[in-house]
Amino acid sequence: MIPEAAEDTVEAGDRSIGPIKCDIMVSNVEYEVLISDKLGGELGIVILDLRGKWRFIDEDKERITEK
Repeated sequence: MIPEAAEDTVEAGDRSIGPIKCDIMVSNVEYEVLISDKLGGELGIVILDLRGKWRFIDEDKERITEK
């Protein structure tokens, strides 16, 4: 683990949150970017459905993850 090695930002069309300092961990088996529950909380992300539905904690607008 590399502590505080990056800054993360959420860009969601009409909103931008961050930057938030975060740690980096490199995996030789995972190919997708994963974020911790702590970082998700700091970015204000509330997961509504693990298939990609979410919202920011301070709004009611539901969002779908862009692929």
